[in-house]
Amino acid sequence: MDGETTAMFKKIVIIGMGLMGGSLAAACRKKFPKTRIVGVTRNPGALALALKRKWIHEGTRDVLAGARDADCVVICTPVDSYLPQLEKLDRVVADRALVTDVGSVKKAIHDLVNARTWKKISFVGAHPMVGSHERGINFASPGLYGEGMVILTRDSKTDRRSFQKAKYFWDRLSKKTVVLDPRTHDKLIAEISHLPHALAASLARSVSTRSLSLAAAGFRDTTRVAASDISVWRPIFQLNRRQLFSAMKRFEKELKHFKAVLRSGDPAALGRYLSRAQRIRQSL
Repeated sequence: MDGETTAMFKKIVIIGMGLMGGSLAAACRKKFPKTRIVGVTRNPGALALALKRKWIHEGTRDVLAGARDADCVVICTPVDSYLPQLEKLDRVVADRALVTDVGSVKKAIHDLVNARTWKKISFVGAHPMVGSHERGINFASPGLYGEGMVILTRDSKTDRRSFQKAKYFWDRLSKKTVVLDPRTHDKLIAEISHLPHALAASLARSVSTRSLSLAAAGFRDTTRVAASDISVWRPIFQLNRRQLFSAMKRFEKELKHFKAVLRSGDPAALGRYLSRAQRIRQSL
């Protein structure tokens, strides 16, 4: 499979050259040295930087031109931008080209893909569990993807051979790959990614202006993700809102429990509550 799959990846196209796309291009240049890497973005500065650092062989603002005859395409743009990208890709890529992504929502994307008949592309969902609140290619790093796992998603309509190609691709770039169905992915990610982001945003909004002048590392660490790119997170919340609502209800129940423990004035009960939270955090 190794040699066969390597031969299939003659041209990898990365759409979106921000933090995620730029880091991916840099990693692909190292992991697939014989493959042509093409970057696509509307940002000419990002293309210039990626070319200067030799993360890509070629850069363009035109998806149709950049993706022509590509056998692997990775979408690194916000999740509400996929449909027009996929429609363009289906016109120009190689037959049975693998299309994967880095998006944080999967059920809505799989539903979108499955609702149509595609001539050339074959989609396999992926969600690298890496990233930063920083934005733009200036913060990209060749080692970003090697720092964490990648979740691959498949459903009953996912092509088996394309899935194998996607797994090979992401196995080369990350420490570990995990396979989930799209609905399970969205439920679990709502709890450990989308909910914390929502809480960070709410916490940042809830404090007084006077207290902000005293904020130190604890507050900054807790609210760090609230500084993330709105164009990325707004569609994530929108498309996964049902699972996020469920995660919020669970959190609200836990917060009520904590309030009850505080109200009781029982130091032993408060210690037990904090001790369990400590153990959970230390187990990560």
